[in-house]
Amino acid sequence: HFGGTIAGEVDYATGAVVARFTPEELVAKFPELEQIANIRSRLVRNMFSEDMRFAHYTILGKEIAKELAAGVDGIIVTHGTDTLGYTAAALAFMLEHVSVPVVLVGSQRSSDRGSSDAAMNLICAAHFISKSDFAGVCVCMHEKSSDDFCSILPACKVRKMHASRRDAFKSVNSVPIAKVDMKSSLEFVQTNYKRKSKEKVVVKGFKEG
Repeated sequence: HFGGTIAGEVDYATGAVVARFTPEELVAKFPELEQIANIRSRLVRNMFSEDMRFAHYTILGKEIAKELAAGVDGIIVTHGTDTLGYTAAALAFMLEHVSVPVVLVGSQRSSDRGSSDAAMNLICAAHFISKSDFAGVCVCMHEKSSDDFCSILPACKVRKMHASRRDAFKSVNSVPIAKVDMKSSLEFVQTNYKRKSKEKVVVKGFKEG
């Protein structure tokens, strides 16, 4: 977890969204996740994505590498949407030889709102990890404003196109890697993708200055 709207609630005194869920609370809020996989949840940072700097990419990359070394089958990184695409691209360049899915997930609307996209994005990401043979960094967000399915988007070709629409994230000069819905139906759009392996990840960090 890296904070953001997906870990937030509306503060009705100010009208702003405050990122304040703990990792345990976030998983407890979406019990469907533990019906899909064995979830181990932990907090790396509790911050809004507009505050991300290169040093944070290095921190996140190293923490992901620790989990990969521990033998996990996949990783979900919850993240604010404003710079989610930038973080996805940074991780794709930093993490060489990724052997399982590393899926960045955000939400356009906080988890306590009836129109929130958080639950579906998280659940679809978990289904994708459990059902697919994909390896690498990607993004899981709503394909449409309705709750039909989510798109799995390529890390280096994804952009946020709208401030509040649930289908704000689109592939640029590319197509989604796959489509997945809440019932675990999975359809690959791309066929030429890296498969899961036993490779050991190599982390390349960013230098300050």
